[in-house]
Amino acid sequence: MNKIGVLSNLSKDHGGKRAEIIVSKVESRGMKALLMPEAYQFIQKGIRVSEEDFYREAEVILLLGGDGTILRAARQAAIYGLPILGVNMGRLGFLTEVELLEIDKAIDALARGDYTIDRRMMLSACVYRNSQKHCEFLALNDIAIAKGSFARIIHLKAYINGEFVNYYPADGLLVSSPTGSTAYSLSAGGPIIDPSMECLLLTPISPHTLNSRPIVTDANSEIEILVVDEKRDILLTVDGQEGTSLQQGDIVKINKSKLETKLLRIGDRKFFKLLRDKLTERLEYEKGEEKGGISHEA
Repeated sequence: MNKIGVLSNLSKDHGGKRAEIIVSKVESRGMKALLMPEAYQFIQKGIRVSEEDFYREAEVILLLGGDGTILRAARQAAIYGLPILGVNMGRLGFLTEVELLEIDKAIDALARGDYTIDRRMMLSACVYRNSQKHCEFLALNDIAIAKGSFARIIHLKAYINGEFVNYYPADGLLVSSPTGSTAYSLSAGGPIIDPSMECLLLTPISPHTLNSRPIVTDANSEIEILVVDEKRDILLTVDGQEGTSLQQGDIVKINKSKLETKLLRIGDRKFFKLLRDKLTERLEYEKGEEKGGISHEA
């Protein structure tokens, strides 16, 4: 690795102070640090490039943030086939590789080329309206079709490879990748899936029938969801970060994407140990919140 794209969540890294330290560390190893204009105006170090050149010229993205920051970057990085090395500044950090205290170790590994790449399947979603393609999205974790803020339950029909699966009166439906099985789907009662697998997971959100259960199907399947409701506030969201409104008759077709997310690993990362550790951390965090009162942290 010679050109390292340094990307920081500036809402967590105020003034880019941590990114500035990392840029200095990257340059001290004889590598080049690329920065987008927004970060460069704070840091005034490294090489300032446009957003397009950032993804086109970098050989790896060294990203400071939490899982949400990685999800946002992953959708763009996948287009260019760029691997991501995540430095955790969030809470759980299922997708991040190292903590801030381990950054020297991580940069040294980049300089030596001592790393592996963890490939994660992604999801492609296309919305069809009046038989025409209306919009399309790329996701690493999940595609959610759910009621808006003030809607009652919504009504959806699901099909897999053209075969009717079920009619869902529910708060919504989730289609997740194995990576996304530990995200929203887990909270909705879905199973945990080893992220090295390739499959699609269909999880109802608060279904109003007793026979609605999560379904795991082959990665090469196509899941179709038909919006039945005429007057409901219904939203499609991608990784919980972007999306569009839906209307009656819209069909959402979800497949395994041809693109993939490449997560750079510098150690012997064991998924189930990570799972135990992160869920324990989450439980301890929730206990702390209960003792300290309601948190309004975004």
